[in-house]
This record gives sequence, structure tokens and C-alpha cells, in this order.
Amino acid sequence: MVLAVDIGNTTIVIGVLADDEIKVSWRLVTDRHRLADEYGAQICELLRIHDIPRSGFEGIIISSVVPLALSEFRVMCERYFHLTPIVVSANSDIGIELRCDYPEEVGADRITTTVGAHQVYGGPLVIVDFGTATTFDAVSADGAYLGGVIAPGIGISMDALFDQTALLRRVDLSAPPNVIGKNTNECIRSGFYYGFLGQMEGIIRRMKAELGEAAKVIATGGLANRIAKDSELVDAIDAELMLKGLQIIYRRIQKKKEPIQ
Repeated sequence: MVLAVDIGNTTIVIGVLADDEIKVSWRLVTDRHRLADEYGAQICELLRIHDIPRSGFEGIIISSVVPLALSEFRVMCERYFHLTPIVVSANSDIGIELRCDYPEEVGADRITTTVGAHQVYGGPLVIVDFGTATTFDAVSADGAYLGGVIAPGIGISMDALFDQTALLRRVDLSAPPNVIGKNTNECIRSGFYYGFLGQMEGIIRRMKAELGEAAKVIATGGLANRIAKDSELVDAIDAELMLKGLQIIYRRIQKKKEPIQ
């Protein structure tokens, strides 16, 4: 078995990979102040609940955009699993070209989803990831990462409005009955829902025009099902794209380590 971990700014996704499948996965809240022992205790308890022995793991692979949390996870892996994790970066043997100006600046999360998406869906692609930031990544037909778009995420955009207004109450991210709201609640829901939907579709159209109309659009991330499901431009929603990418990268690196017969 392999333990795959994606450390994002808001959530940490953890998956148990075995026999080329994702056996089980969990989402934890990212806390930059949490220590290695706290992460270790929580993960070990999740494994215990699912009768998964710690000793059954052959390796750990991590994708992270949070340096402090990554540092604690490295310690946790050594202390609780006695394994040194593989950490994905632009310098990793990922099997794709980062065909952009500054490859070292490309986040490990975007690298990993590119690998996973191209393996599963081919190319060219537009990948929309609804995370702390909403990112749009362009992938060529041969699997190269070409660049993309970074926009404020849905969650932080909603927080900004409610934190800076005295009389507006928080609402759910759901489609109102009409675009023209009849009350304040509907007005806010309409603004968020159709605003994010319109932003997504507008950027997708422009990216597809540059890539070619044959490009598929794949959506992922925690809020993909709230927005992407209602767009005819989205070809597939894949909540496990990150874990699939980590699995592919891990297998590639381990294969390179195997001795030539």
C-alpha cells in the first residue's frame, strides 16, 4: 500500500492506494500550527477505524503548497511509519514537460493534477481546480503543462464579502430560482453562483480558443460539484484527480528505481 497526501491551503486530502486503486480517502482541515504528533495521531486513528495496519505501507508520496505543514508531515512519516516520503516538485521525475516560463514556480498540486488528468483523459485539456484559489491549467495533447490562470477561490471570495459588510448574512452556494433575486438572500446567492459560473465558463472559452476546440475540460476540487456540474462546457468532474496523479508519479519513480534484469 501507498499513503498519498495532498496538503492544500484549506484541506489535506489523504488516500490509501493499493492494487492501482484508491481504497479509501479522507479530508482534514489544514492547520499550519498543528504538529507532527497531532497529524500522526489523527491519521493512525483513521487507519485503525478502517483496519489498515501502519506496517502495511511500502511508501508515502506528498504534494504540498504549505511549507510549514509539509515540514511536520515529513517528521510524522518518519516517526509513525518509518518511511521517508517522496515530495512532488518541479524537479521530480513526473514524466511531463513544464512548458512555461518559470517551471520552478508551478505548484505541486497543479503538477500532480496535470499528470493525473492526462493519464486518464488524454489531451489537450483544461483543468479547473476549485480550491482555496480557483486555478485553470492548460495541458497540451502530449501532456505538457502549458500554464494557466489563478483566480480567488470561492470560499475566500465569499468570506471577503461577509467579513466586510455589516448587514449581509452568509448564504449557501446554491442556484437561486431566478437570476434576478427577489430578496437579499436570493440576490447574494445569484451573485455568487452565476458570478463563479460565468467566470469559469468565460475563462474556459478563452483557453479552449487558444488550445483548440478539441480540448476536454476536467473539473476537480472540493467545490467542483457545486458549480461545474451545471456547465455544458465541463466534460467530467473527477474528485480524486489529485490522488490519481500522486499514484501515477509514485509508480513512475519506483519503476525507475527497479534494477534492470
